[in-house]
Amino acid sequence: MAGAAPVESGKGKKKALDASLNLVPFIDLLSCCISFLLITAVWTQIAGLQVASSGGPPNEEKKQETIDVKLLLTDKGYALNIAGSSIDIPKVQDKEAGLTFDRKTLADKLKTLKATLPDQQAITVQPEDAVAYDDLVNAVDSCLGEQLHAVTVAPLN
Repeated sequence: MAGAAPVESGKGKKKALDASLNLVPFIDLLSCCISFLLITAVWTQIAGLQVASSGGPPNEEKKQETIDVKLLLTDKGYALNIAGSSIDIPKVQDKEAGLTFDRKTLADKLKTLKATLPDQQAITVQPEDAVAYDDLVNAVDSCLGEQLHAVTVAPLN
């Protein structure tokens, strides 16, 4: 294999710049990248949250006769709005983290909602801008844990 150095072709003549590249390391690198991407593609599907966006028009085919349920995440805590009535769940004092959202009470209220309305599948989670992403994910997890599978995340108006 010739390197990239010019080869002399005699006195006074120009030097030839023909070079042969070794493509084996490049192919090895691409093989590693492709296998890494294929392996990690599964993890992105497992770790993703399956929520709907409220940006588009409503889908009329899947529209069911359900009550409008909204879960608001504010700086004061949760506010569960069920068909116009509101249930406030204030934040609780934690020894280590300070004020935190009360997930246990939220789970109890959602369990009561599901027992009262067993056909209810849809809920809209609306966080304020100041709410941490971790708190939003915990709220969505609580909704999914109580068999509310049609979770929509929308901005708080």
